[in-house]
Amino acid sequence: MKYDNFLNQLDQYYIDHNYSNAYKKSDIIGHKEKLEIIDAGYKSFLLDLLSYFSERLEINSGLKILDIGCGTGEFTVQMNLLGHDVKGIDLHIPHLNLAKTLAVENDLEESIFIFNDMKRLPFEDNSFDLITSFSVFEHLDDETMEWIIPEMHRICRGFIYTLVPNPIKPIDDHTGLAFLGYMPRNIALKYIDLRGDKYKYLVSRTGEWDVYYRFLNKIKSIFADSLFEFGYMPDHLHYPSLESIPPIHRIGKKFKIFGVSFFIGIPLFANTMIKAGRDKQYYYPYLNLVTRIKK
Repeated sequence: MKYDNFLNQLDQYYIDHNYSNAYKKSDIIGHKEKLEIIDAGYKSFLLDLLSYFSERLEINSGLKILDIGCGTGEFTVQMNLLGHDVKGIDLHIPHLNLAKTLAVENDLEESIFIFNDMKRLPFEDNSFDLITSFSVFEHLDDETMEWIIPEMHRICRGFIYTLVPNPIKPIDDHTGLAFLGYMPRNIALKYIDLRGDKYKYLVSRTGEWDVYYRFLNKIKSIFADSLFEFGYMPDHLHYPSLESIPPIHRIGKKFKIFGVSFFIGIPLFANTMIKAGRDKQYYYPYLNLVTRIKK
């Protein structure tokens, strides 16, 4: 993937939005991983992911994909470069401008990126084989979820893939603060505010921390049984790999004193709960969800 023009524009974006050096240094790592400058395994992950859905849908000539919440477009561009017909949609105009720069730089039409802030997705019924969303659902409030879920059902004829952080993971990906996912939203907002400007959230259009964490049972309830068959990616295709970030069976911290290691924290009794019928994915730090469309 080519990216020089994109990175130059990204640097200007940081200046225009008054990013601190610390925030810029943190944020750019994620972009470099998606661009393959830093190897985080994203390309091979996307290749395996799309091969999995191609096989399940018995499509050999490339999938028609909508990438919802495409942001700055790295995944959308990569999936196109892997031979699929992919459009990205978002409502953050500065991010879409960056995405269009990346598209043109890689000999793709900038029109693959679409702005939409209406309560309707601007596509015909059954337009796509697959809808992807990479760390997007946690940024959608309940009102948005109420209209976008039926819209995804309307425009998709195959599968929806959702990668979303699980609030059971103690550290919030977006601020680095602990246990925000366990707090009621109004308390989380006050806590972030008390921690100061270092934790100001710079991605949402309002500048407010726009994360709405939902535990697995809540997410399952959102995908109504009458519209979707709910499931999970196979463990060997899970991203990040379960070997690199294993399931969370206890919350706390290890300490070592005089050469003796011990743990202080709370056990989640995961094995007991799984034997009692709870999905093992409840304890995965990231959820890789697959829902098949019922028509």
